[in-house]
Order: sequence, then C-alpha cells, then structure tokens
Amino acid sequence: MQQRHYTHYDCIHINADLDTFIRAQLDACGNAIHIEEFYQALAQLNDEFGGHCRACGDNTLTLDALREHYPNAALVDSRAADILDEDNCPVPVSILFVMLDELGLAPKLGNTDTVRLRARQLLRGAIAA
Repeated sequence: MQQRHYTHYDCIHINADLDTFIRAQLDACGNAIHIEEFYQALAQLNDEFGGHCRACGDNTLTLDALREHYPNAALVDSRAADILDEDNCPVPVSILFVMLDELGLAPKLGNTDTVRLRARQLLRGAIAA
C-alpha cells in the first residue's frame, strides 16, 4: 500500500503532491495571496459548505476531474492527491476548482459547468457570511 504524506493546515490536510502543485500555481500567478491564506479559505469553505457538497455526491477523492480542466495538474499523482478535513473526510473537489479558477491560476471552466456553478454559489455564500 502506498504511504501518503500530508501537509497539515488548520482543519485541513493536503497531500504533498497536491500541495506542491498549488504552491507552484500560486508562485506562477504572482498573486498576493499566501499559501496559508489559500488553505485557510479552503478550510473555511469546506467547513461551511463541504457537507452540502458531499450530500450532492461531490466527494471525489482523486484529481481526475481537476486534471480534465487544468492541464498544469497533469503531473499530480491522482492516486494519492487528495484533501482531507480534520475528521479525515474528503474535501469536495468543486471547492478547490473554484478557488483555483477565481484566483486565475488555471483556464476558466465553462459558465454552464455544473461544478463551477455549484462552487461559485459556495464561494458567494462564504463571502457574504
């Protein structure tokens, strides 16, 4: 069995391969957001909306869907790349989709894409809270 290594942030555990990918994306975009801020926002969105996403069946453990939309994620090992919350439950991938997309870290998802629409609703709800 493959051993996984996670980087722990407040209330969230990020697989090392995915952490490397996200750090590279943040560095490449020249955005002022720091990795700690990114993960804090991801943890907050998951805390507030993750259960709703999981209830909708969005509990993908791998990055297969992410790789379809973000070519730069091709090198991420999808067998081990996942995000876990503080209870070791998978974080819905749509929350990560919208965060990367809204920060301009990857090509835009289509406006009619179900994942994007749901994730955008979650982000708007988090901002309004």
